[in-house]
Amino acid sequence: MLTPIDIQNQTFNRSLRGYDPEEVRTFLRQVAQAWGALLEEKHALKQKVEQLSAELSKYREMENILQRTLLQAEETSRLTLQNAEKNASLILQEAQRKADELLATVQRQKAQLEEAIQVLQQRRQDILLELRAFLTLQLERLEQLTQLPTLPPTSSSSTSPTSKSGTPTPKTLWASKIAEKL
Repeated sequence: MLTPIDIQNQTFNRSLRGYDPEEVRTFLRQVAQAWGALLEEKHALKQKVEQLSAELSKYREMENILQRTLLQAEETSRLTLQNAEKNASLILQEAQRKADELLATVQRQKAQLEEAIQVLQQRRQDILLELRAFLTLQLERLEQLTQLPTLPPTSSSSTSPTSKSGTPTPKTLWASKIAEKL
């Protein structure tokens, strides 16, 4: 490559009718200066191109990173959404299962309570029937007792039927107990 010094130091052979050496030197100096300015400009532009190329590479790399990050973020959000939907579905299924279990338990308890109510109602009916039968039997006995002939009063008896010792007789005790229960 031709440098400005090469241009300035360039010599030409002389001839009889040649160019004016001073004019040639002045022109060569001007060309060397212009050439030097062009080389400096070329060098500066080359550095600028290298700098811009480096920045462009950096920005392209940043763009690639951003694109990859965006794709990863989209994929992550898609997976998160899918997982959330799956979790929601599982939660709903679990809640439905628990509700079904609870409903079945409540229905079993209801059936048990209804059965217990029926047993208690039947027991009540049985007790009422037994009590009626008992009372009917006792009324019949009482009726029989009232129809028995009365014994003539003895000289030692007073208005209440008691024994000589002043204690009631077994018959009177039995009748008073029945009367209390009625």
